[in-house]
Amino acid sequence: MNDKSSRKPAFQQPKSASRFSGKTTRDGGRDKRGDDKRDDRRGDRNEKRFSENRTFDKRSPENRTFDKRGTDNRRKFNDKDGEKARAPRQNRERGGDSREKRDNATPAYVWGEREMSATKAGKNSSGNVKVMIKGDVAGEKKTGPLSPRAPEKIRKNRNEEMKVYGEAACLALFQQRPESIVRLWTNIETSHRLGKLTSYLASAKKAYHVVDNAELELVSGSEHHGGICMLVKKATPMNLEAYLKTAKLQDCVLLLDGINNAYNVGGIIRTAAYYGVKGIVCESAEKLYSAAAARVAEGGMEHIYALESAGTDAALQALKNAGYQLIAVTGDKQAQPLDKLALADKVAFVLQETPTAQASPLIDQQVVLSFENPLNSGLNVAVNSGILLSRWYFR
Repeated sequence: MNDKSSRKPAFQQPKSASRFSGKTTRDGGRDKRGDDKRDDRRGDRNEKRFSENRTFDKRSPENRTFDKRGTDNRRKFNDKDGEKARAPRQNRERGGDSREKRDNATPAYVWGEREMSATKAGKNSSGNVKVMIKGDVAGEKKTGPLSPRAPEKIRKNRNEEMKVYGEAACLALFQQRPESIVRLWTNIETSHRLGKLTSYLASAKKAYHVVDNAELELVSGSEHHGGICMLVKKATPMNLEAYLKTAKLQDCVLLLDGINNAYNVGGIIRTAAYYGVKGIVCESAEKLYSAAAARVAEGGMEHIYALESAGTDAALQALKNAGYQLIAVTGDKQAQPLDKLALADKVAFVLQETPTAQASPLIDQQVVLSFENPLNSGLNVAVNSGILLSRWYFR
């Protein structure tokens, strides 16, 4: 029972005859003669088919000839021509070109050497069109406008533009000089209150972006952006001497002596605008035109003039020559109190972050603001400016 020879195979070829099998005799055997004849016919047919498709003969490799049917009209390539065509590109990649330069090089063409006017086609058309013809006269190549990312233009824009953030400062600038706005960034919450501003920018074809607070912080450079930031053109500063020529009979200006803190500058600007003072004298208008100072001023920057001077001493001398009374604050309690001071029609208050005991000899009066000060230091300079301007305003 366990003999392997007695087991049946797992798969057995069916005994049914097919059309490919040989003829079966009556006793169940196959007719081998019919199979041999079919194999001969199939072999002849395959050999004939192979001989028609082969493209080379059975001779030695040196004497083999390829089929040349249909190759008479084909383009013939030359390896030498290919090397000549490839050489210039290879040389250009290495920084040179081996091609021979022509002696009679084509001169540089210049646009606009010749002009002609053409009339529009059509019966009902009217008007002339100026046509610029490329001339063949060699000349200097004309350069177009600078690229937006050209270094010269970038430096120029940085000198002429500044960023302003804070809702009060931006809205005040929009009311006073909307044409100076270049671009606007705002978040979704603040954009609902900027309908007039965004409508103006859209009509003027100026860009504005609604962004999230993270991007607005990156654009403004401060976390105190107030939901809005604008890129604007700086206001044109005025020279002190030019201002003095057009000054009124009654006037008051502030002179900043060594004040570099942007928050103090912004507080002084806001105070000056509150009391109607127009002129603030400084060595450079860049101290006033800063984003932090504009935010603290809350729109006051649009109501003052930056009066540039060569220096503090030069400004004091120019103001004194123009008839201004020069007044400074001191911590000396022996000085004259402010309420006892008689103010002239033209007054210039000299402001310092830390008042010194010895003032410039050009100063007319030094005043003290308090006799009961127990502190080692005085008030903030922005607070001092408010006290002085209040005294001038109610004189």
